Amino acid sequence: MKRIIFIFSLILTFLSPIISHAGEEDNKVYTLEELLTIAIEQNPSIPVFKANLEASRGEVVSAKAYPNPEIEFQGNSGKTIDTGESKSEYSIGIGQVVEWPGKRYYRKKSAEAGVEVLENDLEDFRLQLKAEVKKAFFRLLSDKKILETAKENLKTVDEILKTVGIRVKAGEAPEFELVKARVEMLRAEKEFKRANNLLTVSRTSLNALLGNSLEHDFGIEGEFRIPEKKYELPALLSNAIERHPLILKATKDAEAKGYSLEMEKASIFPDVTVRGFFDREIDKDAYGIGLSIPIPFWYQRKGEITTARGELAKAEAEIFKTRIELSRLITEQYQNYTTALDQIEVFDKGLLKEASEALRIADLSYKQGESGLLDYLDTQRVYRSTIAEYYQSLFELEVSIASLERISGVPIQP
Repeated sequence: MKRIIFIFSLILTFLSPIISHAGEEDNKVYTLEELLTIAIEQNPSIPVFKANLEASRGEVVSAKAYPNPEIEFQGNSGKTIDTGESKSEYSIGIGQVVEWPGKRYYRKKSAEAGVEVLENDLEDFRLQLKAEVKKAFFRLLSDKKILETAKENLKTVDEILKTVGIRVKAGEAPEFELVKARVEMLRAEKEFKRANNLLTVSRTSLNALLGNSLEHDFGIEGEFRIPEKKYELPALLSNAIERHPLILKATKDAEAKGYSLEMEKASIFPDVTVRGFFDREIDKDAYGIGLSIPIPFWYQRKGEITTARGELAKAEAEIFKTRIELSRLITEQYQNYTTALDQIEVFDKGLLKEASEALRIADLSYKQGESGLLDYLDTQRVYRSTIAEYYQSLFELEVSIASLERISGVPIQP
């Protein structure tokens, strides 16, 4: 029996780190950088963009290809007029379409530019995805902070309720103070449940951006950060106009449309088909070579050229439109960015300290009997409201930073 117990103890000792590690995996805590990496790998939209990109690369291969040659064969049987002897006759021919060099060149360049259009489209989606993950991360972080505050408040109100109960029983406080304390307890419980529900919703929203690849109860690790360097609007605008994927995408699309227009112009000159043949007849063999050239007499691709010219004009207009839209969005988000910084500065320079000091004085006054329960509860609500507004301002700053990163194409955080 002792031996069995000893062996069982050894097994438990061996399995203990494994069981502990498995438990840690179920509740793994992720940093923002880890979540961004997971999002790029697991977001369900990424494979769609990559598939479109791969299809576009296939179009480049097709655009570079030369036309295949054609082989013709005909056979029959005939009789000579003089002797009536039966003999076989046949004809073999081979033809090769020869494209005008300019036509193939512009078709290839248009396809290559199309690949770069989709590459920039993918890069723009990655910028958008990163911004959305950051917003969802900091929303979850804000909700986590608010839940911690609600939990602390619930604990504080519970202590107040116990204290008031003791005072009422001792005759040191009127009965209605116990009623107030119970009402405040119900309010604190409601706020805690609400904060917990918001946390669950925020976690679900973040996990959706990650392709639901994490456990439902995963945790996050991070803090709100105030940028050490305040970015300037002209620099953000300049970078976006020059390097943003949407600008590069629109530029490459216009380039592709320009090549398509040139290809249509080159297509006015028809392709030449070169043919060689060998004919064996009853009384002779024949060799020959020939050319087949369509004559653009009635139609010279004016419709296709007009359409291609219109597509080019549309693509060029899209570049201008994208620049205007990015400039507008950056200016708007920059205003939100500076406003959030100003709000946080108000909190950091005194509002948080004043709210905390007011709560300390109210707590001391209530314990010494110098103020009533209602005054103390009002002060506590003001303090909680101030903390919630502070976290909301931090969240709004992170949202404005993430939005600026998305529409300017540069990282804002130091």
